[in-house]
Amino acid sequence: MQEDQVLWDQLRAGDKEALASIYQTQVDALFRYGCQFTPDQGLVQDCIQDLFIELWKNHASIGTTTAIRQYLLVALRRKIVRQLQQQSGRQERAERVQMSAPTHEAGADQQIIEAEQVTTQQERIAGALSLLSDRQREVLYLKYFEELDYKQIAEMLGINYQSVRNTASAGLKALRKLLGFLFIFFSQL
Repeated sequence: MQEDQVLWDQLRAGDKEALASIYQTQVDALFRYGCQFTPDQGLVQDCIQDLFIELWKNHASIGTTTAIRQYLLVALRRKIVRQLQQQSGRQERAERVQMSAPTHEAGADQQIIEAEQVTTQQERIAGALSLLSDRQREVLYLKYFEELDYKQIAEMLGINYQSVRNTASAGLKALRKLLGFLFIFFSQL
């Protein structure tokens, strides 16, 4: 946190290297987070780029923070939501992972079977996640992929601590119910 504050203060003072450092350390997390809102990776990349351009343009007037990632995640979320609202005719929220064609003839059947199994599991997980509320999906993503604690999530989303815990608990219960053994298997990995 102290390092974040120093880096942020350097950015506010006009240090281009500080901006580059923040970008390099945060871009992957921002991209993963942005993809939780839309499957349009180009839109997410554009929003991230716009976010950093705005940070640089407004570096002298931005507020202080001791948690750069949280600050950027909130800003990116707002930017993506605004973009999606402007483009209300967006395609549905589902991404399919394309499996590459098997390269070895001898194991082709086995590779096809494994690819189908993986695709089936991904479809079940995606289907279960799509049944969660947007808030449950977001809280679970922040908790388990961004590894934020409940207090940080509450501050970031502007809701109280207990609501975050309740939302996460309800989301996990729903996933357990929907996925059964598959959820238990993946939660142990």
